[in-house]
Formats: sequence, C-alpha cells, structure tokens
Amino acid sequence: MKRTLIISAAVVAATLGLASVSEAQVFIRAPFVRVAVGDGVGVRAPFVNLYVPPAGPTYYSPFGPRIIYTSPPPVVVMPPAQSFTPPAPQPLPLPQPPVNPPIVDNGPPQPVQPAQVPTLESFAKTFQPKAGSYEVTIINPVTKQPTNVRFNLPEGDPRRVIVNRYSIEFVYTLRQWTRIEFDRDGVVVTTR
Repeated sequence: MKRTLIISAAVVAATLGLASVSEAQVFIRAPFVRVAVGDGVGVRAPFVNLYVPPAGPTYYSPFGPRIIYTSPPPVVVMPPAQSFTPPAPQPLPLPQPPVNPPIVDNGPPQPVQPAQVPTLESFAKTFQPKAGSYEVTIINPVTKQPTNVRFNLPEGDPRRVIVNRYSIEFVYTLRQWTRIEFDRDGVVVTTR
C-alpha cells in the first residue's frame, strides 16, 4: 500500500512538473473602451490608460516560515494634462479705399429672352441616348407648350430611335424599350 501511494505521488508530481504553462489572451472592445488580458492587463478608456504588468513567479520555501517573492506593484500611467493656449490676436484689416458708386441706368428694363425649348423632332436629332436618368423640357406637340419630361435609359446603345408625330421611342431589344408619348394632359413615359 505504501508503495502504491509513493508511485501515485511520483506520477502526479511528474505530470504536474511536465505540464506546460498556458497563456490566455482575452480582448474586449466596446465603444470607447478596450480591455486586454493576457500578457498583463490593459484598460483604455477616455482619460484612462491603465496597464498592469503580469505577476512574476511566486516562490514558497518548504523550510521554515513562508517567504513570498512577488513582482513590483503595478504602475498606473495617466495621460499628461492638456493646457489651453489662446490663439494670438489677429491684426485689424486695413481700411479699403472707397469704391466708385455703380452707374445707375434709369432706362426701361430689357425683356428677358426665354431659352429655346426644342420641339420633339429637334430633340430627337440632337439627343445622344446614353444610360442614365434625364429631365428635359420639350415642346408638347399637342398643346404647343413646354413640358418637363423625366425618363431613364438602360445600359447600352439603342438599336433604333423611332420619332412619330406625338412620341419618341428608344428600342434596345424586342422586350426592352422606353417610349415617351405626349397628349393634351402632358406626357406619359413607358419603360419596359
């Protein structure tokens, strides 16, 4: 029995002696706070910067009173205090020489020339169909009034552009086209 206890104690001592030291590392990140545990403990937060180095080995003496050797106490590192230095005063601007008064024209105002709004035919001749969204003003061939038109064109170049008396159509494939039709109520844009 004594022999079994001695052998068991030797096996346990050898197992514990050969066990490797493992190191755990944990990182916690939250808004404005970071905590790292592993090779020491570090905490970073606004106005706080704390690092505690890892504890050194602790030795116990098997003979006599217990003697404990530990690492030095942790060092707390605080950021240096910030001081405010007001900016240097700016020199006053130099006075500017007087500006000649503007010439006042008391004549009748000149009429403003309206921008030329294209008709459906002139729009079709000058428009370069490219992919994207467009907002143009065209003369409605039914009411003869300027009409805002918003339409989208798909990727690629159209195979055909068909202009009729009251509509324009951009044909890409048999199933993909954009048609702008004018009537007395305004404009209808159909995309397929």
